[in-house]
Amino acid sequence: MIRIASILTLLCTSIVAQSPPSSLPPTDPGIFTAQASIIIDAPIEAVWAILLDFPKYPQWNPFVRSQTVTNTLWIPTEDQVAYENFRLIIQAQIPPLTPPVNENTPPNPFHAQTAFENITKIDAVNHQAFWRSIMLPQEILDSERMQVLSVVGVGKTYYEAREVFKGPASYVVDALFAEGLQKGFSAQAVALKARAEM
Repeated sequence: MIRIASILTLLCTSIVAQSPPSSLPPTDPGIFTAQASIIIDAPIEAVWAILLDFPKYPQWNPFVRSQTVTNTLWIPTEDQVAYENFRLIIQAQIPPLTPPVNENTPPNPFHAQTAFENITKIDAVNHQAFWRSIMLPQEILDSERMQVLSVVGVGKTYYEAREVFKGPASYVVDALFAEGLQKGFSAQAVALKARAEM
């Protein structure tokens, strides 16, 4: 399992070395950052549709096993469409499960984590999806996950994801989860590529 995660990280790292310029917005540095990027041989609209089809995440995503859209009262929405200022309940595996995964892949209960997020940006024109942790006050823990797609040639898409962790609680998150989060970001990028190129 460690070997596969190391290979995924190495694969993403080598792809990053050949990557086009970033379309992610600039952010202030934090305590630590988890990030990944990858070039996908599929049209941007196809990748965007997969990225926002949260009910199908269990079919392919080894990191985010479930992502449920709720209203502001934490009641799941019927259509599961992401809107700004709606909420997300995220069930993640940190570190990620060994790919490939599907909806029948059992979780590792020792690596299961739940996050509660506010959707801060859904921009279908610029292909940007952001959400911010609201589990603790921002003065204690501030983290916003940014995912951006851009066109990098005929029928190709550049996927980028980044989450910068700030605030005093980030030191705890760094010590306990930084390596697993980085593996998760890398695993999701590779799995998204595989899903889009099927």
